[in-house]
Amino acid sequence: MRISNLDRESGASIEHLHVLIDGVNEDAVALARYLSHRARRVTVLDIENDEPGRVRDAWCADGGNVDFRSRTEIAEIEDARALFVSLSTSPRDLIIDHARSKSLILSNLADTILRDTLGRTVGVTGSAGKTTTTYLLTAILRNAGMDVIGSTDYRLTPSGPGKAMLEAVASRNDMSWSVLELTSHHLNYVTTGPSIGIVTNLFPDHQDWHGSFEAYRGAKQNLLRFQECGDLAVLNFDDPEVRGHFRGVGQAREIYFSPLDNITNGVVVADGYITHRSRAGYDRICGISELRMPSHHIPNALAAAAVAIELGVNRNAMRDELVSFRGLPQRCQFLGAVDGVEIYDDTIGMNPRKALKGLETFPDHSLIVVSGGAVQSVGGERRVSSALEKADLRLFCEALLRKANGIVLFDDGGDVIERTLVEIGKGMPSVIHAENFEAAVLEAARAARPDARLLISPVFYNPPGDMRCFLERLVGKSD
Repeated sequence: MRISNLDRESGASIEHLHVLIDGVNEDAVALARYLSHRARRVTVLDIENDEPGRVRDAWCADGGNVDFRSRTEIAEIEDARALFVSLSTSPRDLIIDHARSKSLILSNLADTILRDTLGRTVGVTGSAGKTTTTYLLTAILRNAGMDVIGSTDYRLTPSGPGKAMLEAVASRNDMSWSVLELTSHHLNYVTTGPSIGIVTNLFPDHQDWHGSFEAYRGAKQNLLRFQECGDLAVLNFDDPEVRGHFRGVGQAREIYFSPLDNITNGVVVADGYITHRSRAGYDRICGISELRMPSHHIPNALAAAAVAIELGVNRNAMRDELVSFRGLPQRCQFLGAVDGVEIYDDTIGMNPRKALKGLETFPDHSLIVVSGGAVQSVGGERRVSSALEKADLRLFCEALLRKANGIVLFDDGGDVIERTLVEIGKGMPSVIHAENFEAAVLEAARAARPDARLLISPVFYNPPGDMRCFLERLVGKSD
């Protein structure tokens, strides 16, 4: 169990505190049940007055001290000391303003796992590559015979730890490892650092949610800010934001990985191999030509390898996992063919820079691309709202003009993409408009030649599960 700022700032351990939990969903209820046996008292808050009653009827707290209140009643709760927020709780939410005015300590489910895990923890963050790095590192450590769980064992969407991982933590021992994917939404409220922190990269994302790029970066820096002496930070040397703003953030020792072979000590790609370079010389792990993963995942492989080497993992165990890994769902994954048209699912690319990384893995003039979606997500966050994100959208559109023979756009996000393409104004391929995501995919499949590649690269917001289910049904029908 690690030292937490929650304990430092409260002046007491959580056992003596009355804590609030914002929201009634699967993760929040699991957190309430978990904390009900640790905190003095737990109050679950919800927006709807009738929701707490419904949950209370189904509640089995096993003797825990839990009550349910409407979110609007928070001002009436005088003795609370901490507020545990959900992934959807914006930093600019009124409940956060109230918490700060009352000097409540802010925390969340991910912070609880970091704080209460008896074994050692690895936290993985970045604007892209978090899930893949988490999955790869978990697989490598498990293949090496280590006692490890990862947040990707339980879910890929939504990202990061939830109910299942929290419940698993209670049974862990002090020799175990837990690997957590941590988004900026998690990190905005953490008070505890992991034993090992990995930062894959940083580029503009979630500007509307955080309020600015600087605030987004600051949330990501929390991964390292609360680390202690004896901890480790693993950083992407080639990413200018990471190199410029994450070095020296915490007290941890720092090591680096470099896809461009820019360091003399660390994990690099050199002479066609993933290689550990040190004073002892070169230690080749595997050839790039042996890898089956999409090329934009190679930096994630270096990050996972850097940690594995630090932990003394057998090189064969590491190599086996790296060369067998083909990628995760919704990350440039080949799903199958429809009437001879290959379907590639990159629906995780709901950000211009993420979508660009997937797009760049394909040859020029080789694709029919489906893009678009909502400019505002269900939670109210506006997508591609800042000047930095709009600059990234222009980069995506410039690449789109190189890579695509045809483009199918949908929803208001599709309109934004078309306006950007028109502004660039050169080499415009044919553009088709569709009413929604499903219609766009069907239009693209009909317009494509039998030997074409169809890439689903939304850029804007779409419900991830809905996209995935439709694509799997589509490919399944063709089999």
